[in-house]
Amino acid sequence: MDNIERYKQYRQTLIELHTKILNDYVAEVDFKQAAHILGMLNNRDQVVIEHETENDALYDFNIYEKFRAGKNILSRFAENYSSENQIENDLIAAMLQSKASLYEVIHVDKMEGVLMLNDILSDSDEPIKIIDISLSSNTISSPLIYTRVLDLEGFSMTSGLGFVFSIDHKDYILKRSRKMLKKLKSGDSSLDNFITYFHLNRSDGILTRFENVK
Repeated sequence: MDNIERYKQYRQTLIELHTKILNDYVAEVDFKQAAHILGMLNNRDQVVIEHETENDALYDFNIYEKFRAGKNILSRFAENYSSENQIENDLIAAMLQSKASLYEVIHVDKMEGVLMLNDILSDSDEPIKIIDISLSSNTISSPLIYTRVLDLEGFSMTSGLGFVFSIDHKDYILKRSRKMLKKLKSGDSSLDNFITYFHLNRSDGILTRFENVK
């Protein structure tokens, strides 16, 4: 089985796992808390979604970020869930180790559904190979992408989170993000980065379509 077929299996299973977590572990009050932290509530305490990608962002934030007493829902799910097969085992392990960051796309292979990424927020120069059929076919030329990467054997994939920015705005995005991060003092850099790039996506993002996180 080639990586594309493996990817399709893993992507479908990941969607199913996300759905289980959201249905069984995330209550309405949790969504409201997450929306409040991200600044998505209006003055009537209603969640305001400006684009469909913000639904995926809200789901991702609820599952992966540690905004509830320093813990995330994913960890509680992993402690209580009995995996049904090896694919679920692989994915849950990758989910627990995953992180979101800002990446520069340095190469796209639409035929293979592959993107090569460089993590701008880390000191590593090692490119990351991800498979994302939808993103590789729709992406603009060499964008910046804030996404969450899950590392698997032979390839990596995203969680479904995706904030896309123009490469022409790289210096501005990095400068603006540093200023915004100085105002956030949660003590959790992952949490602060997510909030920062969520707001930058609202003001400076490019609308595109990732495969759904839910």
